[in-house]
Amino acid sequence: MSTETTIREVSPEDRASLTPILERSFEGLYLWHSKKTLSEVQLVKAAYVGQELSGLIMLKNLDAHTGYVYYIAVLPQFRNRGVGGILLDHATEHFDAGGSSAVYATVEEDNAASLALFESRGFVRTGLGEMASRHGRLKAISMMTKMYVVPGEVVLRRDSTAETARPDRKAISRSLPPTGTHEPKV
Repeated sequence: MSTETTIREVSPEDRASLTPILERSFEGLYLWHSKKTLSEVQLVKAAYVGQELSGLIMLKNLDAHTGYVYYIAVLPQFRNRGVGGILLDHATEHFDAGGSSAVYATVEEDNAASLALFESRGFVRTGLGEMASRHGRLKAISMMTKMYVVPGEVVLRRDSTAETARPDRKAISRSLPPTGTHEPKV
């Protein structure tokens, strides 16, 4: 039996209630930064499996045509059930609908599960050189600074094109597979 997953925007006043997800998902500098970002970022959305809070995603625009997935975090008991994928699909749909031509993300280079999730959704590895050829060197440096890219992270990009559009991912509410179905942890 599957369970309905819904995505809801979280107001700035209610974001502190999401802190336990961050505390169960990150540690060290990433935990500190994710908590700081939670209160400052443009848009936060939460995933609910049934009525239970299960995960979150933080999003911002780098400019009028470029989106950035800041953080995805899913509570351990909801991992491997598709919640991270639903959140990421919702984020790319959000940026596509807003006219973004590309969406970027950064992932720790040793986080194989997160890399697999992003790559399964059409993200490819990129870097400063490729970004400079697309956007110009100064803008690329500015974008990397806005993303707070640190050593040990991989920069990923998904273009908003017909090749990467996923018509099968249009619904915001989705059914999750039963527990035991495997999808990368996020």
